[in-house]
Amino acid sequence: MSDPLAASAHPVLAGLLVAGLVGYGLALLAAALRLRSARWLLGAGLALHLAGFVGRGVVVGFLPSGRADAFSVAAVAVALVTLVAWKPERGFCLPLLAATAAILWVALTFPQDLRYPPPVLRTVWYLLHVPTSFVCYGLWLAAGAAGLQWWLGRDPAWLRRTERLALQGFGLWSLSMVFGGIWGGVAWGAWFLWDPKFVWSVILWFHYAGFLHLRMAPSLAGAERLRVALAWLGCLWVLVAWIGTSFFFGGSSHAF
Repeated sequence: MSDPLAASAHPVLAGLLVAGLVGYGLALLAAALRLRSARWLLGAGLALHLAGFVGRGVVVGFLPSGRADAFSVAAVAVALVTLVAWKPERGFCLPLLAATAAILWVALTFPQDLRYPPPVLRTVWYLLHVPTSFVCYGLWLAAGAAGLQWWLGRDPAWLRRTERLALQGFGLWSLSMVFGGIWGGVAWGAWFLWDPKFVWSVILWFHYAGFLHLRMAPSLAGAERLRVALAWLGCLWVLVAWIGTSFFFGGSSHAF
């Protein structure tokens, strides 16, 4: 009898994820050659990707977990933010489309077998905390891309967009930390642990809090390059908080 959670038992779901990656790749190619059509291709890729991801969740009866699914939901978040925040400028679109395709490609390199989430994950706080966190990552990556577009043309509108995306990510991140704290209390009996993921979550919060308060300091009000550099640095901290704590910092309760 075949394993119902084996990847081979769900070829359609695997095909949808691959089709989503093709859609993202075509959107990236279109953004480089004919930017006007890239958004529609991104939307098509996201629809196919979501269908495959949701289908995996239906099979296990909850939000799917594991390394493949963690990268997959991250790609969904970045794609969604890119689609909503879309502006037809290559300096903004190309990095985000490349990140979306790369993240889903990494997801597909991991074993695609499904698994039932452990009891510690089966709570509404997990459902609220995890997707919100990934959307924040997407917003902060978009803030970095907007900073790149500002650097290319020095248009003040892109600097304001960088700050707005960073602020949206900061607000959602604060909410995500509340959800995570409640989840921690339910799962481990403590709202905060000296865990790499917890610590880097706080570092991210303080980084963007400082970034957003720069304009309140009169001596730094015109430091556009500094704000853009901090937006780029925030993208690096996102990678450390998301990937570094799972692969390079041992013992994390959040490792996937």
